Order: sequence, then C-alpha cells, then structure tokens
Amino acid sequence: MALDKKIVGKKIREIRIEKGLSQEELSEKIDISPRHMCTIENGNSLPSLETFIKITQVLDIDINNFFGIHVFKDESLRKQVCDLIQISSLSQLNLLKDIIVAVQKNKYN
Repeated sequence: MALDKKIVGKKIREIRIEKGLSQEELSEKIDISPRHMCTIENGNSLPSLETFIKITQVLDIDINNFFGIHVFKDESLRKQVCDLIQISSLSQLNLLKDIIVAVQKNKYN
C-alpha cells in the first residue's frame, strides 16, 4: 500500500495551520528548508521518516490518528465486545461463539 503524498502533505498543512505555525516556523523547528517543507505540503514529496517524526513532535500529532489507525486499549476493546454481546440475539450469540471457537483453534496459524 503506497502513501498518497498529496493527502499526507495536505494533512500536515491543515494541522500546522490549526497549531498557528507558518511553513517557515515549522521548517525552522524541524531543521529543513522552507522550500522542502513546501514540497512536502504540496504533495510533491514525502518527508523522510526522521523528518516526519520531527513534524509529529513539533505539531503534537498522534501518529495513529494521523493515519486513521484506531488503537483500543485491551479493556476498552473487551468492554465494546461485551456491550455488543449484551444486545445480540440468541442466533447471533451462537454465531459469535462459533466464530470465537474457530479463531481460537486457528490462533497459531
């Protein structure tokens, strides 16, 4: 799966503007040229991993949220599953049980 340079650049620009920083200010804080920052935000290039990490630190970006990754803490996920089980019908519960048994049998495959 390839990253879309335009989407990454646009998100960085939006967050930078929300944080009240100019391109020049951000580029200075992450030690790249304003021209390079412009090419990143315009979607003409992706930042290196090192540069991206600096951007996330300066802009206080949660990387999971930036890429749309939703991380659930173990207990939160358990509660969500339990809540769904509580509102399931008997036939749905039988199906859920079968799915869980199948997953458990194949968990090392």
